Amino acid sequence: MAQVERASEIILLAGNSHVDLAQKIADRLGIRVGNCTVVHSANRVGDHTNCVETLVDIGESVRCRDVYIIQTGSKDVNNSIMELLIMAYCCKTSCARKIVGVIPYLPYGKQSKMRKRGCIVSKLLAQMLVKAGLTHIITMDLHQKEVQGFFDIPVDNLRASPFLLQYITECIPDYRNCCH
Repeated sequence: MAQVERASEIILLAGNSHVDLAQKIADRLGIRVGNCTVVHSANRVGDHTNCVETLVDIGESVRCRDVYIIQTGSKDVNNSIMELLIMAYCCKTSCARKIVGVIPYLPYGKQSKMRKRGCIVSKLLAQMLVKAGLTHIITMDLHQKEVQGFFDIPVDNLRASPFLLQYITECIPDYRNCCH
């Protein structure tokens, strides 16, 4: 009974970057993906109609709940980041208890060092994610481990290699002789 009660305190939201992954996680946890709509809408500004803005509508209460936002940054990076920032901020202003960003690929990880007249973009992204309301990050295989230090919140940097090795040994027959 306690597990069912705890599950009702969790809400899983998905941005547009990986809806399938969010559904697989929800199925595995025995919960549903929360009601959240993320759209990109053209906004006419003067003579320009190519101004596209991101709109987020969370269709249920997140008050006093632990929210997990599934969003990766591998395809349309900048739109994915804006979706995540707006979703996190919506949850923050709606009094979510915890807001965890599940970000399998954290973009801008290669920009973790100062270059001539540039800036450390991964540090800027970290600060933006925290300011938007994320209280915890779960990611995989950061390009540079020091990126974790740019965050003022806990960051779990999972490694994919143990899972890949397990999959190969369990699911590929005669895996030792499959490549020459």
